[in-house]
Amino acid sequence: MSPDEYDDDTSAANHDNDNDDDNNDEHEVEEALEEALELDTQSQIFLEMRRQNLDLLKIATQVAGYSGEHSPLKPADVKTALRGIWDIFAEFYMWIDPEEAEGDEDDSDEDED
Repeated sequence: MSPDEYDDDTSAANHDNDNDDDNNDEHEVEEALEEALELDTQSQIFLEMRRQNLDLLKIATQVAGYSGEHSPLKPADVKTALRGIWDIFAEFYMWIDPEEAEGDEDDSDEDED
């Protein structure tokens, strides 16, 4: 038997495996960062949409006449006030995003059946 057959020096092979592991680790880190960035972007879009909805709701409340200085609503008037605000909000929302509003109307038609 030759000395090469029992050569335990596999450092070159181990070194190549280490490089492969490093490359895989770097690739996994890059993928994780990309996913985190995508989630952050989606979160920012979601939060921006919610902020716009709140702004629109504030405007609807003002148009309906329920903002500013006035006495608190009576319990019997709350439902009417909320219905009026919601109707104005829905109309504004339909102007801003007609496609989304059409989808909501389809959903409400299904709920009534």
